[in-house]
Amino acid sequence: MGGSVRKATYFSESGGSWRWGSPAGNLSVFRVRWPESPRSVAFGGRGLLRSEWLKLINGSLRLHAGLATRRLSAARKPSLCRSKLPSDSSSKTGKSSAGSTVTSRSGKPESLSASLLKRTKISGSTLTVTIAGMVGLLAGVGAVIFTWLIELVSSNTVEAALSLAADNRVWLLTLIVIPAFGLLAVSWFTRRYAPEAQGHGVPEVITAVARHDGVVRPHVALVKILASGFCIGTGGSIGREGPIVQIGSALGSTAGQWLNLPPRSVKVLVAAGAAAGISATFNAPLAGVMFASEIILGSFAVESLTPIVIASVLANVVQEHIGEHRREPAFQQLYYDFAGAWQQLPSYLVLGLLAGLAAAGFIKVLYRTEDLTEKWLPSWWHRALLLGALVGLAGMLYPIAPPQLSDATKEHIAAEHPRIPPLMGVGYGVVDHALHLDTPRKAEESESLAETTREQSGKFTSQAASKTVMVSGSQLWSELWWLLPLVLLKPLMTSLTLAGGGSGGVFAPSLYLGATLGACVGLLANIWFPAYSNSPGVYAIVGMGAVVAGTTHGVLSAILIVYEMTDNYQVILPIMAAAGVASLISRSIEPESIYYKKLSRRGGSIARGHDLHRLDHIMVRDVMIRGFPSVTHDANVHEIVRVARENPHIESLPVMCDGKLIGIIRPSDLHRVLDSDISPHLVNAEDIAMRSPISVSPAENLIEALRDFGTQDVETLPVEVGVGPQRRLIGLLQRNDVMRRYRQEILAKH
Repeated sequence: MGGSVRKATYFSESGGSWRWGSPAGNLSVFRVRWPESPRSVAFGGRGLLRSEWLKLINGSLRLHAGLATRRLSAARKPSLCRSKLPSDSSSKTGKSSAGSTVTSRSGKPESLSASLLKRTKISGSTLTVTIAGMVGLLAGVGAVIFTWLIELVSSNTVEAALSLAADNRVWLLTLIVIPAFGLLAVSWFTRRYAPEAQGHGVPEVITAVARHDGVVRPHVALVKILASGFCIGTGGSIGREGPIVQIGSALGSTAGQWLNLPPRSVKVLVAAGAAAGISATFNAPLAGVMFASEIILGSFAVESLTPIVIASVLANVVQEHIGEHRREPAFQQLYYDFAGAWQQLPSYLVLGLLAGLAAAGFIKVLYRTEDLTEKWLPSWWHRALLLGALVGLAGMLYPIAPPQLSDATKEHIAAEHPRIPPLMGVGYGVVDHALHLDTPRKAEESESLAETTREQSGKFTSQAASKTVMVSGSQLWSELWWLLPLVLLKPLMTSLTLAGGGSGGVFAPSLYLGATLGACVGLLANIWFPAYSNSPGVYAIVGMGAVVAGTTHGVLSAILIVYEMTDNYQVILPIMAAAGVASLISRSIEPESIYYKKLSRRGGSIARGHDLHRLDHIMVRDVMIRGFPSVTHDANVHEIVRVARENPHIESLPVMCDGKLIGIIRPSDLHRVLDSDISPHLVNAEDIAMRSPISVSPAENLIEALRDFGTQDVETLPVEVGVGPQRRLIGLLQRNDVMRRYRQEILAKH
């Protein structure tokens, strides 16, 4: 070839022969002699036109000539194996060797994670689990820093004002100013640096996982810590769980982005960060795993559980060493029992009903307040100042101390530690008070259980009962009148804080609402039906789980988180019963959870894996087409077109031979023949049919059918019964029919 290759570019016809050669004519490879008269040439039992021969040979020659050219070009290039790369070769990619991109042997940029996998011989799942562990450690430290920041801000603002007010009541007026300027500062800060850090955080994490491949901007973690810490510390009536979920998720997303991990792994790391945040904040590792899977990912896939579990465990280990709760539950010294008391079950079911109504009401109040304030106060800084002042005013006017105090609370006040107003901040002081309400008659049983627990665990001292708030007689009514207004005011204060531009969560307000509502129900039950009721504190525990289940629509997460926060397994059955009822009632009134409601108000809803499971009870036989057309294997294109036109609702036609299915003809198969120059009379059904298509059984559900649709990317699946020679076609399942049924199920849900 003389070291050069010339592409074959044309055919020339001369006296019935065709020549392949170069434009100069000096390279003759072969000749093809054509018959003089026939229009087509026999080839493989079929007739092909001259034009088709020309297309076939031209395409083949171009292919071979192109391959030869590429081989020669490749031979002329120096081999990367023989020529060493320079030491600064990584600069060709535009990034230094310390960055997240390296150069592969082919000269293309390669992600740091891919390079890591090649060098260390570890699998992608192992790398994800390792990074998830690091995210868990960082999220645990982040939770500790976040809690410290809240306490620091609170001690220098709200608590300082209360300390000064002990000597001069005029200082109480500063409680109006502090939340107002706190909201103003937080609103400006988030609007300036990270608008997604405003609000309660969890919907933004769900959106990142569902729509943006788990991408959360790295600086969101820092902005969220500062904004939420300052907002809660200055008296904002919101929780700290939503922020720590967003902080942990931002850490996980940043790690995945920095290592250029695939989107699936980044999403898992986001969920792992969320689980770590819940675990470290509540000292609830199981609840963290469940929350991340049920709420954030919407999936309990096995491959995602291991990284989530590892992150949750390591975050909790950090919490046990340097966290707020250490090895104790969030709410300590709760010794209650249910003991399968049938007579108490009706009161728990009633509480579940009321909790469902309260949860739906909380969701509606939250977003209705946001709409009204934006309409009446268009300016963001006007909203921040006015709504913050309203929160401070309510905190100043409402009685700070409940009618009855526990011994532990009296010691706390005697040590000159100011008590935060019940409508300001997270509100765990009120929750703890409600959980420890007890009556003298039932306190004897609780004390007996407490002694047994102390002996078995050895964790608590003899002072464990000092948190108990003993109420009886008229004290039951006084406690009721102190708690009942909080049931109505707390959701409103949380709504005002968030509408004013605050940054914080709605999980703690849900716990607050549940505890106060449950305590009120328990107090009334002890007043009216003392023989058929339990301690008021038990109803507060049950109410927490019920309201959380109603607002988040995450029943399992609610049950586990309340159990781990109280460390009281003896009342798990009432919690489960009330949570189930509350979720049912709340869904019937407000189909979307408090998180998904925010997403739908932005103009779109997110379908999660659990939505797809609405198809697992619908069988193929319920959707398939029973009366269907078919064509024989020897039918020509004219016959196929005629049958297709008579049945426009059928996407694909089955091809039969002796009563057995041999394939299906898809619209693309038929269009390919019609768009060609081949005569329709020369093509049979078996020539264009897709052989051996995947078939489904009428007893399969639609989830299994959807999997089979994706296997071969077809629009129609044959439905067959029998095995071997007895196998026969009984129907057709079309993708559009399955999707139509899915839409009907989703609409029925709403």
